[in-house]
Amino acid sequence: MSRGTTRLLLLVSTVFGLLLALEVLCRAEPEGLAAVAHRVRFKLALLHAKGPVDFVALGTSRTNDGLNPALLGLGNGFSAATPSSSLPTLEFQAARLGPQKLVFVELSRPQGAPTEMDADTTPPAGSYAGDPLGEWLHAHSKLLQVRRAFALENLPRVVGLLTARALDGSEWFRSRQLVETFRPPSPPEGLTDDAAWKAPPFIPSGVEGSEVPVFDEDATRRLEGFERVVSLLRASGAKVVFIAPPLGAAWRAEDCTPAQNALRQAIARRTAAPLLDFTCAEVDERWFVDGQHLSSPGRAKYSQALGEAVRALP
Repeated sequence: MSRGTTRLLLLVSTVFGLLLALEVLCRAEPEGLAAVAHRVRFKLALLHAKGPVDFVALGTSRTNDGLNPALLGLGNGFSAATPSSSLPTLEFQAARLGPQKLVFVELSRPQGAPTEMDADTTPPAGSYAGDPLGEWLHAHSKLLQVRRAFALENLPRVVGLLTARALDGSEWFRSRQLVETFRPPSPPEGLTDDAAWKAPPFIPSGVEGSEVPVFDEDATRRLEGFERVVSLLRASGAKVVFIAPPLGAAWRAEDCTPAQNALRQAIARRTAAPLLDFTCAEVDERWFVDGQHLSSPGRAKYSQALGEAVRALP
């Protein structure tokens, strides 16, 4: 056998072996790999691959960037919050989260938006007219069915899925992660806002449960949507606690208004779920990257303050 033929056979064997190994992997993790190319479905797949946890957090980039599960001091937690989350996204997650002990649900204007979730990215079957081999391969090969998981930008997620037990979900999709890498990890000096981080919880009483103000159409949509979310979560056995992350002054001016405050409290009353509301907390601007996303020191500060507030709940 010539040297060239030997090399060709070695190359063919290597490629075939790699494809076979990938096919085995795809058959072992078909649902997870099918979800890799979709941010929301990927976080859910990561949670399910991780196994049972003590709590899960749902929300937008405000929670995704602002909450470090390990710093809450509430046990083994997971952040399923995703950037650009909206009420339809939240309902999708609540219906597929599975049995949980405790779920934190972000209450914010962005989270209550009506924006539909991104479309699923599962590759279509395609047309195989005149190509019976291609049709057979697509019908029987899991690798071809979930091939988008192996696009270059998605490969880190495949690794994440395989190492899910060591992750808490907060490692993914942080909007300012690269910028934060080059920032000092210590809090800015001279801060005097400790009192602002002691946001009192809003705990609805049984008497107030049905007392909801009259809202406009959009606020009513939000109210009813969060009711559905809480019902779905409680049906799977979860205790629900609403959280509202802190904001910088400019964003606070938009979210900390009488109408928005009343809506958050009405949602808490209607669902009989406690609300840990930091929206109006006058925390220092230096805790933030851009006024609505906390920096790394701000993330640690908020996570610790939230954990203290949760432990103080009756």
